[in-house]
Amino acid sequence: MSKIVLKNATALTDSGFRQTEILIEGDTIARIEPSINEKADREIDCTGQLVLPGLIDAHVHFRQPGLEHKGTIATESVAAALGGVTSYMEMPNTSPSTTTVEALHDKKAIAARDSMVNYAFYLGAGENNLEEVKRVDPHEIAGIKIYMGSTTGNLLLDDDSALYKMFEASPALVATHCEDNGIINANTAEAKEMYGDDIPFEMHPVIRNRDCCLKSSKLAIEAALATRKRLHIMHLSSAEEVAMMAQFAHGPLHERQVSAEVCIPHMFFNDSDYQRLKGFLKCNPAVKFERDRQALLKGLRTGVISTVGTDHAPHELAVKKSDKYLNVASGLPSVQFSLNVIFELARRREISLEEGIKAATINVAERFGIEKRGAIKEGWFADIAIIDPRVHYTVTQDDIASLCKWSPMLGESFSCMVTHTIASGNLVVADSRICSEPGKAMALRFNH
Repeated sequence: MSKIVLKNATALTDSGFRQTEILIEGDTIARIEPSINEKADREIDCTGQLVLPGLIDAHVHFRQPGLEHKGTIATESVAAALGGVTSYMEMPNTSPSTTTVEALHDKKAIAARDSMVNYAFYLGAGENNLEEVKRVDPHEIAGIKIYMGSTTGNLLLDDDSALYKMFEASPALVATHCEDNGIINANTAEAKEMYGDDIPFEMHPVIRNRDCCLKSSKLAIEAALATRKRLHIMHLSSAEEVAMMAQFAHGPLHERQVSAEVCIPHMFFNDSDYQRLKGFLKCNPAVKFERDRQALLKGLRTGVISTVGTDHAPHELAVKKSDKYLNVASGLPSVQFSLNVIFELARRREISLEEGIKAATINVAERFGIEKRGAIKEGWFADIAIIDPRVHYTVTQDDIASLCKWSPMLGESFSCMVTHTIASGNLVVADSRICSEPGKAMALRFNH
């Protein structure tokens, strides 16, 4: 059994940051003590660095199978590892969509072979897969993902009757993408009348506005309450949604009926960034206005929003660089920089570092029922990210590990760097470089 010792660590534990040393044996944190003198295969001196729980990103699109020109489980899990993300949960809108148990197992087989960090997948709610949803093992899946707007293929579920039936059938937490297509289509038509083919990118949060999100989120909550199923609304983007969520922000996370996520782009950017980034900031739901960003951060600080994810969604450069708004695909890669953004927001005192890390680690584990992950504790899986807050760097294209090789973070300056990533006891990143081979990551198990 391999052993790793983290020496001179300033580690984030249940009691906050403290000076300690950590012994990792196999895939587990064996001991956390002030001083550990144990012969190990690897000793890492953490002097001056911060030792954190590895991030659990419950919202990524790694594109495989079928869209490997955009990204693969291999390439995007490398980006995750370099960003201190030790576990991810991947969405079902691949090609084919992950709407059957067989498709789910196919993805898991790819991840077992190719993933650098721990993995799990959602089963998608489709037009005709109610029986598949009923028979899936809830311990195997992150949840049932329902697209109530803005998707392709056979995953759109915008019929109220079908929506309620899917909620009722779900054996696991239901995760939703909440936007109303009727409102979006009407707003798009109006924008075309105003601008023709030259719709400015600044119109994105007007076309995909707060009303389209709020209407859809209300419907999802109604369905959850009526069927008594647990709901996690993904990527909140408006102040009104945060206000609506306040009534549900009580009790243990795993038991809450309704909870919500905020994603890195909506925490970091606002409408003023469209002029600079144009299509490289186009994602669904839209990054909105500064008052929305501030409400999202307040929701995170107060516990109204329980988790942080990324909605990492790489596209090839060709479908992002057009000057024509309607020709640009929605989605952007950010999994490699989520920890940097959390640290930057903490440096600005918009959130505390502890609040940001908690929402991206233990809160995710608790909400989704992932046992013994998300915290630095004896007997728990050794999922750890080490960052150096003394390193300041500006993101260049060479830094970007995602297959698409672009990011809205290009040119951003950050005040820390991930130096080491350990996933299930396996040292994946050392000195900010990949140092392991794939095939050692673990599948996440869920207690829904």
